Amino acid sequence: MKLLDYYQKEDFGTEHIFTLIKGKRRSFIQLELSWNDYCGSPYLQIAFGQNRLVDIIFWVWKFSFAFELLGITWNSWEEE
Repeated sequence: MKLLDYYQKEDFGTEHIFTLIKGKRRSFIQLELSWNDYCGSPYLQIAFGQNRLVDIIFWVWKFSFAFELLGITWNSWEEE
């Protein structure tokens, strides 16, 4: 179990992902900040359930922000 974890991912821009209290497959809080290569319209999504307690995604122009509480660790498939 890690208290704080950080990794960077390159996809359609650079994503910076922070994880607080991370287990093998689950985490307490995950936060993602990114700057995309492509512009987008403003977008807000708030979800509950589906293997997480709360999930918030916000995207405006090239900036995006994501927050997840009590969910599956985003990079757990890369660690297997």
